[in-house]
Amino acid sequence: MRRSLLILTVLVAGIVSSYAQGITVSPTRLFFTGGPGSSATQTVTITNGGKTPFAFKAALSDWYRDSTGEKVYANAGTLPRSNAGWLKLSETNVTVQPGESKQLNVMMSVPANATNVVTNSMLMLTQIAQQSDEYIKNNNIGIKVLFEFGLHVYYTPENNTKEDLDFTAINHIGKVTIADKVYNRIAVKVKNIGNTTSDSSIDFEITNKSTGEETKLEPVPVSMMPDAEQIVFFDIPEKYKGEFAGVAILRVGSAANVRVGEKNLSL
Repeated sequence: MRRSLLILTVLVAGIVSSYAQGITVSPTRLFFTGGPGSSATQTVTITNGGKTPFAFKAALSDWYRDSTGEKVYANAGTLPRSNAGWLKLSETNVTVQPGESKQLNVMMSVPANATNVVTNSMLMLTQIAQQSDEYIKNNNIGIKVLFEFGLHVYYTPENNTKEDLDFTAINHIGKVTIADKVYNRIAVKVKNIGNTTSDSSIDFEITNKSTGEETKLEPVPVSMMPDAEQIVFFDIPEKYKGEFAGVAILRVGSAANVRVGEKNLSL
């Protein structure tokens, strides 16, 4: 019987789990800074803790986050805030033997006419399929899993140090069903009004106005470039009924830099 082969590419962000068969990539984000005309080099280390060689192709891509924070990819050099054209890689094909670590140098040359705008791109390390790669057999179909690592690359002008986010809206948008359970969904919209990239988190809690009972939902991390806006959803289980005071807490960078937004909710 004929056997088919399905190649499945998995995009991995962060330090990779055992699903990547012992491959780790570090760091996962590269931050360059400096003035117009400056240059700098950073090193990415790829380590193979597995038992078979891995080959990767290195390439650059553009990307941005949509309104809900999901990444959207585009060809290198096509987005307004791309810095892909400023980058040069020491090599584009990297083979890492078992037990070996390889270094990939990423060199950035900032144009002399660069403005004071944060720019970004993505360094993609895509596994190259080889004849010797193992595959999973399932109903006579061979599924070959390939891994693609996305490393964020940021350039921040040396004078861009203002980290500031704030709420622009908090709305109760209605009921949603998740895994057969009903929730009241709250949409919290934030904007980066600073001039540098910010790693922050948003907490949301509700207080029953009749009983005073407080309920805290799981915080959500956000990473935003300047001028970006993002909607973060919080889902409140349907069992909470009545009049509530909703409070959103935005922790900008350090825990000491806090913004608070309030919303009366009828659930």
